[in-house]
Amino acid sequence: MTRRFVLSIGGAIGLAVSCFVLALLWYGFSGLLVVGHTNLRHYLWPSFIMLTYGWRSTPAGIMITVSSVAINCLLYMAVAYSLWKVLRLITPR
Repeated sequence: MTRRFVLSIGGAIGLAVSCFVLALLWYGFSGLLVVGHTNLRHYLWPSFIMLTYGWRSTPAGIMITVSSVAINCLLYMAVAYSLWKVLRLITPR
């Protein structure tokens, strides 16, 4: 695996998670991400807290949503790259 491939996969997963959470919000099913007293949105998308009430209707809300999605993608890319580096250090060549 190359570095570019690992970063692409991490970014794609981050984008997919963000789209999934936003779709649940859009259709009013965000309660599906609550398990017991734990809200999985905060674990799957740490920058979710940035979203405002007008996340889909105002220009400022849309820009904040786009930046929050970008931050989430970067976070997933960092996690994927870190895991890749650790696995390369652990496994013999």
